[in-house]
Amino acid sequence: MLNKFAYVAASVLLLAACSSDDENEAQQPQQKQYPLSIEVMETPYTTPDASRTTRAEISTKSSLTGFTLNYQYEAVTSTSGIDITCSNGKGTTDKSWPGDAASYNYLVNWYAHSNGEFYSDNGLYIDFTVDQNTFDQKDLLVAKTSDTWSHCGGKLAFTFDHACTALRFFVKKATNLNDYTLNVTNITLCNVKKDGEYVLSSGEWRSVRTDVNFTLYNGSALTLNSTDYIALTDTNGPWLFMIPQTLRAWDGTSELGDTYIQITCTITKDAANVYSGTAYIPFGAVLQKGYQHDVNINIGKNSLYKASGTKVIN
Repeated sequence: MLNKFAYVAASVLLLAACSSDDENEAQQPQQKQYPLSIEVMETPYTTPDASRTTRAEISTKSSLTGFTLNYQYEAVTSTSGIDITCSNGKGTTDKSWPGDAASYNYLVNWYAHSNGEFYSDNGLYIDFTVDQNTFDQKDLLVAKTSDTWSHCGGKLAFTFDHACTALRFFVKKATNLNDYTLNVTNITLCNVKKDGEYVLSSGEWRSVRTDVNFTLYNGSALTLNSTDYIALTDTNGPWLFMIPQTLRAWDGTSELGDTYIQITCTITKDAANVYSGTAYIPFGAVLQKGYQHDVNINIGKNSLYKASGTKVIN
């Protein structure tokens, strides 16, 4: 009889213990959430070639659909990033302000970027690569701000800057070739660097590297005239986004080097073939962050070279 009573008493104690644990778990306070509210603005490209400029194809406040947000405070750096969905200048996310930063009122540095990879090794920077396929190229927009939760209540405003140079290419025949027929099937910009690191603290580029070629046109023969420039990259999207750099023009010597435009062309005069094959035009430029330019390629006797360094037409 005593053993039976002890068994029943033990069962009652076990049930009581379970009930007590459930109550403690239910009564644990939930961690406070600090929601983020984001507004987006944009600094437009500087347009020195305003006579033929449009920003319709370039990422702007109205067309930016998303970006990644990283933050840093005290000894904490978020390397995974927060994905932000953007529409009409408003950013939304289900993520929140870092809780301990809000609780202790730490100043948080926020970094936003539309493309590329965020790294915190040897400084904070975006590793960015320009796609050689002009159809797949994307602009790089960057922004940063700093604040405390107690000051802003989670409301962040980002003004995005363009970290690249935007280029459009146009081509025509020079007047000194008016007596010639010029047909072009391929135009390629050669020896331009495609990789670099955008330093978020300074807004400067570093480690710009890797020379590649960018196809500006490849298709059926274009018969060029000397009066109207033809836009080359309309079929693949009119803008090329390039990492800021200085392009030193090939000097036209016997050895191809530095930067040049390679043209596959046929030149005839009075139905007779004058030249058929590949020709080269030296090309130099200073590509600056946040600028967009129209590049006019005027193909003429004084600009066309063979790989040997001699002129195609004297």
